[in-house]
Amino acid sequence: MWTLGPLGFAAPLALLGLLTLPILWRLLRATPPPPKRAIFPPLRLLRDAPDDTETPHHAPWWLIVFRLLLATLVIIALARPVWQPEPDNLAPRPLLLVVDNGWASHPSWDAIQREAERHINRADSAGQPAALVLTADLGTDEIRLDDPDMARRRLEAAVTRAWSPDRANATSHLAAADFPGALDVVWISDGLRTEGDADLASTLADLGRVTAIRPDAGGAAMALTPPEVTPEGFAINVLRSEDSLPRTVTVQATSEDGRAVARAEAVFEAGQRDVRTTIELPLELRNRVSAIRILEQTSAGAVQLTDDAWRRPTVGILDAASEDGQPLLSELHYVTRALEPFAELQRANLDTLMETPPAIIVMVDAARTDDPRLTDFVDQGGVLIRFAGPRLAARGDDLLPIPLREGGRMFGGALAWDEPQRLAPFAPTSPFAGLEPDPEAVVRSQVLAEPGTATDDRVWARLEDGTPLVTSARRGRGWVVLFHVTAGPEWSDLPLTGLFPRMLRRTLSLSSGGAPSTAQGGSYAIDRALEGRGRLSDPPATARPIPAQLFEQARASAETPPGLYRAGTVSAALNVLRSGDGLRALPAEIGGVRFADLDAPRQTPLAGILLAAALVLLALDALIALALAGRLAMPRFARGGTVAALAVLVLLPALAPRAEAQDTDIQFAMEASLDLRFAYVRTGNAEIDNRSRAGLTGLSQQLMRRSAIEPIAPMAVDIESDELVFFPMIYWPVREDAPALSPEAAARVTAYMQSGGLIVFDTQDADTAALRAGRPHPGLVRVLESVDVPSLAQMAADHVLTRSFYLLDTYPGRFQGGPVWVEADPDGAARDGTSGVVIGSNDWASAWAVGPNGAALYPVDGGDRQRELAQRFGVNLAMYALTGNYKADQVHVPALLERLGQ
Repeated sequence: MWTLGPLGFAAPLALLGLLTLPILWRLLRATPPPPKRAIFPPLRLLRDAPDDTETPHHAPWWLIVFRLLLATLVIIALARPVWQPEPDNLAPRPLLLVVDNGWASHPSWDAIQREAERHINRADSAGQPAALVLTADLGTDEIRLDDPDMARRRLEAAVTRAWSPDRANATSHLAAADFPGALDVVWISDGLRTEGDADLASTLADLGRVTAIRPDAGGAAMALTPPEVTPEGFAINVLRSEDSLPRTVTVQATSEDGRAVARAEAVFEAGQRDVRTTIELPLELRNRVSAIRILEQTSAGAVQLTDDAWRRPTVGILDAASEDGQPLLSELHYVTRALEPFAELQRANLDTLMETPPAIIVMVDAARTDDPRLTDFVDQGGVLIRFAGPRLAARGDDLLPIPLREGGRMFGGALAWDEPQRLAPFAPTSPFAGLEPDPEAVVRSQVLAEPGTATDDRVWARLEDGTPLVTSARRGRGWVVLFHVTAGPEWSDLPLTGLFPRMLRRTLSLSSGGAPSTAQGGSYAIDRALEGRGRLSDPPATARPIPAQLFEQARASAETPPGLYRAGTVSAALNVLRSGDGLRALPAEIGGVRFADLDAPRQTPLAGILLAAALVLLALDALIALALAGRLAMPRFARGGTVAALAVLVLLPALAPRAEAQDTDIQFAMEASLDLRFAYVRTGNAEIDNRSRAGLTGLSQQLMRRSAIEPIAPMAVDIESDELVFFPMIYWPVREDAPALSPEAAARVTAYMQSGGLIVFDTQDADTAALRAGRPHPGLVRVLESVDVPSLAQMAADHVLTRSFYLLDTYPGRFQGGPVWVEADPDGAARDGTSGVVIGSNDWASAWAVGPNGAALYPVDGGDRQRELAQRFGVNLAMYALTGNYKADQVHVPALLERLGQ
C-alpha cells in the first residue's frame, strides 16, 4: 500500500499509466473526428457556395480534455485507491472479535454491529477464520476459530443485555482457549471502565496485534441511580461517562401504562459527569410512578424501576407492652386509624419487624426502646416516626432530630400551659405546606427543644407562640421525625382531628423503601426482566431466584437480571445501578491497548466509484462522437443536445429529492383516500403515538362489529406537512409541552374543520387536571391559539353526539368525569349544524386500544363497564363524523322515544 496523505493505492504501479497522457493528447489532436456526410443538392444551388473547402486537422480541445479525464479515471481506478487506508504491512491473520454487548452498548449498537461486520468481511475476503466473543453472553462454551460466516450469523443474532459485560470471565475464557498462533484482535468496547478491563486488555495484547474501539461522544453511556425521596417528591442522580461537551437531557417518571407523570431536565456543563435532578410530586402521583427513565437514551442503565415500597410504603408499628385493650385510651389506636388508608401496616415487636424490615417504623412513647437495631434501621435508609410522652419527657436519647431540654416544668422537658396553644400556619417550606391548621387541634403539653437547636430546616410545624411541634432530621440514609406530643389525646387534641392523618400521610412521603425482603428463608423470583434497551419483557432462561437475605447485595447479571421480582404478593425492583455507583470512561490507553473512537474515519475503497464515473463518461463520449459526426437524427434546434444531455445529467441528482417528495405525497394521498380511514396526529412521543394507533385500531374493529362501517387501519399524520382532508375524523392527543402550530399548519387545521372534518382533541389528563387549579391546559392553549376555533360550550345532554348511534349520558375513556367541549353554536357554522371540534381529557384512546390478538392493552378505572361505554362513545364519534346531524332530524323522534320506553 502506497499512501499519499489520506489516500492510499493498493496497486500503485498502475499509476505509471498517467505518464501516457501526453502521448494520448498528441494522438487525440492528430486524429480529427470523422467528416459529416451530406447529400448535395442540384448543381444550381452550388453557385452561392464558397469555393474553399475546410477539413479540421485535429479534434476540438474540449473533447480532448474530456477524453483525457476519462482515461485518468480509469488509470486511477486500476491503482485501487483507498480513502483513509488501514495499515496492512503485515500478513493477514485469523480474527478474534471481542464485542461488549452489555447495557451501555445499546445506544451505539447499530454502529457496533456495522463495525464488527466490516472486520468479519475483511477476514472472509482474506480467507482467514474468525471467532466472535460477546462479553455479556459468555457461558461455558469454548472459544474457537471457525468460518467467518458462523461469526457473522452470531453477530446478526446478538442483542444487548441489561447487565454489564463480564470482562473477568472473558479473560479467563480467552486464557483457556487454544489458538494456533498470533491473531488479529479487535475489541469493540462499550466505553465504560469496569473490573477486569486491564486484565482483558493485557490478555488480548498477548494474543496478537489489537485494534481497540470505543463509542463516540454521542453514543456514550448515561444512567440513573436509585431515586431519593424528598418531602416534595424525589431527587435522582443522572450520570454520564463522557463529559467533554455540555448536554441537556430529560428525566421522565412514567406510570404502569406508560403515561408520563412528571418530567425534569438535567443540565450537564462541560466536565460534569453527575447531575442531581429534583422532581416535585404529591404522594398521590408519586405512588403511580413505576419507572423513571432518560428520554434521550434507550438502555437498561437509563431506567430505574420502582416497587411496592415506593408506591405504598410498609409501616411497622412498634407494639406497646402496656396496652390494656381499651382502644380509645390507646395511642396505637389513633396511629393505626390515621395510617390505614395510606400504607400497609404491620404491628409487632421489634424482633418481628426486623425480620422483614418495613420502610417506616412508628414508635409511640409507651413502646419506646433503646435497641441499637433501631439506630441501624434509620442509618440504612429507614424512617422513624416518634411521639413524645412522659417517658421521653423524663429522659431523652440520641435517636432524636434535635436535643430536648432537660429540667424545667413538667418533669424535665414537658411544658404545660394554663391556656392551650393552637397550631400556627405551616411554613411554605414545610412538608405540611398547604394544609389548613385545625382550630380544634389544641396542645396542652409537649416536650421542648434545647434553645437554638430548632432551626427552620428542622421544624415542620410550630405552635402560635413559635414553639416547635414537629421536628425532623436526616440521619445516615434515613430520617427521624418527632411529634412533640403524644399519639393519643392525653397532651393534645391533634389525634382527634382530621388534620392528624393528613400530617402523617405527608410524613410517609419520606420513605424510600426499607429492605425489600420477606422472611429469611424466602426467595425472590423474577417476574419481568429489563432488556438491554430498557424495556420490560419476559425473563431470560438464565435467571435464578434470589434469596431474600441477599437481595440488597444482588447485582445485575445473567443469573440475576434487572427487573421486577416477586415473593408472594411482595414485589421488589433490581436495577442496573445502585446507590453510590458511578460511571467511569475507559481511558485512551489501558493495559498496553490504545482505543480509537467508533466514529473515527474508516478505510473506504474508491475503485468502484471511479470506474462507475468512467463508464458514465464513456457513454457521454459516444453520444458526443455521434453528434459531431451528424449521425444522430435530431432537428436543427436540438443539435446542441450533447450539452443539454450533460446539463440534465448534472441536474438530475438535484431534481431527484423533489421528485421523490412528490411521489411520497401522491402515495400518501392514495393510501388515505382509496379506503375509509381515521387518522391520529403524530406527536413525536413513541408511547403516545403507539397508544393512538392502537386506540383507533380498536375503534375501527368495534365499528366493523357493530355497524356497516368498515374502516381499515388508521394512519398517522404530520400536522405540519400532511394534507388532512382525506380523513373524516382525526384524533389529536395533546401533550403539555405541545408546540405552537406554524401559520401554514394552523390554516390547514382551520380549513379542515370548516370543510366538515372532525378533530377530537384529548389532553388525556382527567385524573390530574385538578392539580392545575383551574388553569387551562398549556399545550392545548398553544395548539389552538392560532386556529380559528368558534366559541365552545360543554356538551349538552341533548347534543346529537349523545344519540348518533347509542343513547349515552356519560362519555368516559380510561378516566371519567372530565368535561367534553363542543362548538357552542354549530348551527351558525357552514357545516350543516355539526361541530368540527370535540375537546376532552378522558384518554379515549387508552380505553379503545387493543393489541394484535384483540385484547385490551390498558386498564380502565371503571373496569369492563366503563370500557364498554367508552367504546360506545367512540362509535358515536365516528357516526357523528360520517353522518353529521343526521340523528337530529325529527323523523327519528318516534324511534328514539320507543327505545327510551324500552
